[in-house]
Amino acid sequence: MFKLNIEGMSCQHCVNTVTKILESMGNLKNIKVSLEDKAAYFEADKGGDFELIKAKVEEKGYKVTGWEEK
Repeated sequence: MFKLNIEGMSCQHCVNTVTKILESMGNLKNIKVSLEDKAAYFEADKGGDFELIKAKVEEKGYKVTGWEEK
């Protein structure tokens, strides 16, 4: 399980947007985006590509502030 810390989410629309971004990556599963935690949680095949995920999220105006494996 990975945790992606995300700044700039302020409403359910933001949660939905980030969820759709992560779903579009194709190799991520069990995605949960939490407005309260300001984070996204997911499992990734082959570890996931942090730089690509970060770039996609930041394209939409959010700031990725960290990444950790749980």
